[in-house]
Amino acid sequence: MLTEYKSYFRKPMEFIGRFFIRAGFTPNGITLLSLSLGILTCLFYIWNKNAVLFGILMIIWGLFDFVDGTVARMTNQITKFGAYLDAMCDRVFESTTLFAVAYVSGYWKLAFVMGVGIFLISYAKARAAMEVPIINNEWPDLMERTERDIIFIMGVILWGIFPGQHGGHDILFWVFVGLNLAIYYTFIQRLFRAKKIIQARQ
Repeated sequence: MLTEYKSYFRKPMEFIGRFFIRAGFTPNGITLLSLSLGILTCLFYIWNKNAVLFGILMIIWGLFDFVDGTVARMTNQITKFGAYLDAMCDRVFESTTLFAVAYVSGYWKLAFVMGVGIFLISYAKARAAMEVPIINNEWPDLMERTERDIIFIMGVILWGIFPGQHGGHDILFWVFVGLNLAIYYTFIQRLFRAKKIIQARQ
């Protein structure tokens, strides 16, 4: 849903991208740097358990997701492998973040259910692409990666600010529950969308 608004970040990302170009970074190098910083931040969070700091750092490193693509366009280095590498690193980044939060909070079951849902959302689209040609903007689904990452990280930050219980559980519990409901709704949404697209293009 929020993917269409990425263009609004183009100018500031181009400004940041120029620094990386001058430093000699390639788009794929920025992708791997972002993943490395994200993993290190997760390990740091497991060690210090500061949810607010973790959330802020996750937002900062998450912005690198815009920078690599911006640098690729600015330097005319857009490649299919670059797009593939970016998507794979996103999955690793998201999984590591989920693991770190589950480790600190103890919500292993809710995190597992969420991880499975994320996998199903991604696979529903990828498997459809194995059957018929598809276009990314044909999937304006409820809970895409950008949406769920923003909600999850903001939930972690609020959990750090307000750690007490609300309705018998803390804020993070309700964030997990709400996200899981939205994620599995999105999975069902993608199944019906895939059915429609595949049948129309067989």
